[in-house]
Amino acid sequence: MANPQINNYDTSKIFVRNNEFQTGTYTNPESDDVTLLKGTVMGRISASNKILPLESNASDGSQFPIGILADDYVVDYTESATLTFCKAGDVVQSKIIFANGTDTVATVVSGRTLGDRIKGDSLGINLVGGDQLTAQDNQ
Repeated sequence: MANPQINNYDTSKIFVRNNEFQTGTYTNPESDDVTLLKGTVMGRISASNKILPLESNASDGSQFPIGILADDYVVDYTESATLTFCKAGDVVQSKIIFANGTDTVATVVSGRTLGDRIKGDSLGINLVGGDQLTAQDNQ
């Protein structure tokens, strides 16, 4: 008897209800190609209006969340790309990503947790406890 092939797929959603999306420009500051994953919490540099993954230790405005990345992107070294991010609606909390690997929704930035800031600093992202499979995801 042959061994059956087993495949595990994650069909759960990140964006589940009443989501609104917006685009922004990202310029790769690294010395190599960068992969940005959907679900990454994004910030915006105040002086240039460019978006990048949120970093709580930043002091250029990008320490404040503006949205959550809607798709995976690979951006070549020194290139710019237009990225789509969710700015409002219900988002599954367990699916969000903080790019530096150390920030969490409990990380405090300027006296408020990032979880509170995601809701308050965005146009109304509501972090929910689980996915509902009720809305179109990442189209």
